[in-house]
Amino acid sequence: MYRILVDVDTQVDFCEPQGALFVSGAPAVMDRCRALVRHAGKTGIPLVGSVDSHAFNAWEFNTNITDGKPGPFPPHCVKGTAGWLKVAGTLAERAYFVPNTRHEVHPPAGWGALYFEKEVYSLFANPMAEPVLRQLAGAARERPTFTVFGVATDYCVKAACEGLLGLGVGEVELVTDAVAAVVQADGEKVLADLRGRGVRLVTTSQVTA
Repeated sequence: MYRILVDVDTQVDFCEPQGALFVSGAPAVMDRCRALVRHAGKTGIPLVGSVDSHAFNAWEFNTNITDGKPGPFPPHCVKGTAGWLKVAGTLAERAYFVPNTRHEVHPPAGWGALYFEKEVYSLFANPMAEPVLRQLAGAARERPTFTVFGVATDYCVKAACEGLLGLGVGEVELVTDAVAAVVQADGEKVLADLRGRGVRLVTTSQVTA
C-alpha cells in the first residue's frame, strides 16, 4: 500500500489546554499523532496537512464585526502567535507551508511535509490543495491511500476526509486513535458516516506496522 499521511490542524490553540479553542480529547491522542509524523520521516512516506491560519482581523473572530455581527469564534491560530504553532513533535523536518493564495507551488527538493494554510474547516479551501494533491497522487507508483489524523473529528478532520473522497484520486482512511472530537457523540457519528461512505477506519499501530 502506498500511503500519503494527512495531518489536520495539530496546533497549540486546538490541542493544548491553554489554547483558544482547546479540544479536550486532543492531548490524549498527540503521542500517536507524533508517532505518525515520525513514521513518515523514517520511511519517506509523503506527509501533507493543514494549518488554520488567520490574521488578527479575521471575519470569524467574535472580537471583529462583519456585516453588523461579531464572528462565531474567539481569536485563534493568528499567524505568528504561539497558538498558531504546531504542537511540539508534530512539525516535520523541512516543512513547506503553502500560503492560502492561488500561485505556483514549487516545494524545495527534499521537502519533508507540505502544510496548506486555510481560514475555514477544509484544507481544500486553500486553492493549491487540490492541484498539488492530484500531482502527488499522479506521481505515486500506485493508487495512493490518504491516511488522515488530527483534530477535530467533527469539524476539520471530517472536512478533510470529505474533500479527499471528492478528489477521487485515491482511497481514504482515518486513524481512529489519532483523532479527537469537540463533541464525542458527534465524532462517533462522523466516524460511522465516513465508514459508510467508504473511508477505512484504522489504528496508529496498523499504519506504522
